[in-house]
Amino acid sequence: MNHDERTNQEKQVPQEPGKIKDLVYYFLNLLSAKAWQYLGLIVHPETGQILVDLEEARKAIDLYSVILGEIKKDLSREENRELEAHLANLQLNFIEKMKEIAES
Repeated sequence: MNHDERTNQEKQVPQEPGKIKDLVYYFLNLLSAKAWQYLGLIVHPETGQILVDLEEARKAIDLYSVILGEIKKDLSREENRELEAHLANLQLNFIEKMKEIAES
């Protein structure tokens, strides 16, 4: 290790470890993406096709709801409002997709 590399390492400030809240945001985004995919509202990246599987969509939405309920107390009012609105949007689209399938 040369002098410049040591100096750069010494200048680096240690970062705080990631918070659970950050992981929850990431996981909620994954669940949301899966829900949209299984509702057939976006192309499923693994197949490149539109796929409708309401049971899988329901599981993703339900998990989103449970996890959001557990983390609510750690969220700001704005963060909570944003995530709750996203959950409501998923739930409404699930209901619409169920109606659409029932009518066909």
